[in-house]
Amino acid sequence: MKVKKIAALAVGAAMVGATMGFASAQPTVPNIPKDFFVNADGTPNVKIVVGSTAAAMDVASAADIAVALGSLLYTEEQVDVQGDYVKIKAEYPPETIDSWTIYAYNASTIRNQTAWATKYEELPGDYWYNGAGGYDVSYSDWMSNFQVTTTIADKDKIGDEQLIDWHVTLKNIQLKSKDPSDWDGSMPPKSADLLVTPGNVTVFVDYVLYNYTVTEEQEVRPAYPEWGVPAEYENVTSWYIGDTLQGTGGTLYKPGVSAGETFTVFGETYYVLSVGNDTFTAGLDKGQAWYQVGQPQAIEGTDWVVTVLDISIIDQRALVTVKNAVTGTESDQIILEKDTPVDVFGDGAVILTLRDTFVGIDGHLIAAIEAQVDVDTYESGRTITYDGKEWEMTINTDGTYITNITLTNKAELEGNPVDIFGTYDLWYKFEMKTLNEADVGYDINGNGTIDNVDRVVAYAYICLKEKEGAVVEKELKVGDQVLDTEYVVSEIHATAEKINIKPVTAPITVMDYEVSMEDPGANLILVGGPVANSLTKYLVENNISKVDWYNSPGEIEYIEDALGGYDVVIVAGATRNETRVAAEALMEYLAGL
Repeated sequence: MKVKKIAALAVGAAMVGATMGFASAQPTVPNIPKDFFVNADGTPNVKIVVGSTAAAMDVASAADIAVALGSLLYTEEQVDVQGDYVKIKAEYPPETIDSWTIYAYNASTIRNQTAWATKYEELPGDYWYNGAGGYDVSYSDWMSNFQVTTTIADKDKIGDEQLIDWHVTLKNIQLKSKDPSDWDGSMPPKSADLLVTPGNVTVFVDYVLYNYTVTEEQEVRPAYPEWGVPAEYENVTSWYIGDTLQGTGGTLYKPGVSAGETFTVFGETYYVLSVGNDTFTAGLDKGQAWYQVGQPQAIEGTDWVVTVLDISIIDQRALVTVKNAVTGTESDQIILEKDTPVDVFGDGAVILTLRDTFVGIDGHLIAAIEAQVDVDTYESGRTITYDGKEWEMTINTDGTYITNITLTNKAELEGNPVDIFGTYDLWYKFEMKTLNEADVGYDINGNGTIDNVDRVVAYAYICLKEKEGAVVEKELKVGDQVLDTEYVVSEIHATAEKINIKPVTAPITVMDYEVSMEDPGANLILVGGPVANSLTKYLVENNISKVDWYNSPGEIEYIEDALGGYDVVIVAGATRNETRVAAEALMEYLAGL
């Protein structure tokens, strides 16, 4: 459920979650320089290494360290401050709106372990998603049953309120291999185009909006188990506005779109003149502009030119003509009266409404005129064009209000990516990974022997992603909240620091067998002792690590020039619990850098 928060109120009594723990000594973290973890440009300078036989708690510790490391991945620069505000700009990478796994072949889905595939050509053809949570059907069954939905928030408007979401449904998507000779229609192709035939993309746009409230329990104080301090919680109620697909039990906020209102469909603005039974009459709304007497001026985005011949300030009237600059079509002289729409040619091509008359600063008479063009009656089956593609409309009204419109693709969409609405890309991706039984010392396929054989896992995905990232520019004054943070501007000096977040573009948490000891390529944080992590074991056996990890209560060791010219930090203890304690100490250290 996409929540658009309007306000928040703490309600009810605080609730306390009881947490018990025994106090233990906090490990001492050696003086590790910041450039061990991060480069000067804000990118990571380290890999976090987990043993291939490590316990789940070690994996969790590595993940927590990775999250803590993320707080260092940024750069700072000074920005100019003008007057009593500062302008900041935040750049966000393209966001993945949604992703769907359509083929999965791995330990959790495999049904014949002893026949585990060793290469792409051996991948079975019956591990496609069945639409009900499993991966056990053929490609053709997947294709005919495939249907997914996703919501893209705040895409259309009623009036000036951009609160209308797009509820997108994709179904019956086909794959076309880039190399047909390399794909027999069973296992997923390595590289393929997506093919969406007409009628298989729908966008449901609901104009009936409700006020909803959601009460959630939020932590207001973390637990400190070593001191016996429990976490503290309180109830927070949030208000948001959404349509019927986003909640139940709300109070009506807008019953739809009525005559006299503007609204958008796929971003195009319409001014509604009347609403009928599953029909409406509307024109493209071009807004209001100021027209000076004797100065021809085009209606924005059109070939129509309006010339005001005379204005009566007292009577609130204007005498105008309208001409098409391309075709030469020209109207007779028309009198506009305040707040009275006039269909200039009688066919809905141009409708003008005089909103005001006044004398400008330079003494010229000016008329404020509102314009709608291409007025027409819309009913189900009507097509509109968006980003060069045709979409068929299905219109629902209650006779007074437009309640919802569904748009269905009429054009065939093909490619990888497939362009969706000119703003999003629909991608197909294939991924295959290998692991050698002998390398990890484990009988993966359960045949009773550890063979020097690769075993493969494979996945195919379809994902919907933004074409471009967002750029947000905002002027902040004292008291304003800084974007995406809990910080508030307290005072403004001659300069200010701009934070540029550096998103991680490659994995930084890896398995021990993935690291070359001759050239790791980065500094290393080794999670786990010699039993759980083969790299730690190597450093111990070669007397590079000096800690007795087999009896360690949880420690952090910093070793310079340990492997291939790179530095190493070992985070470990005698057991997974001690390793966890050491990881928490490193996280606290990172928070202080």
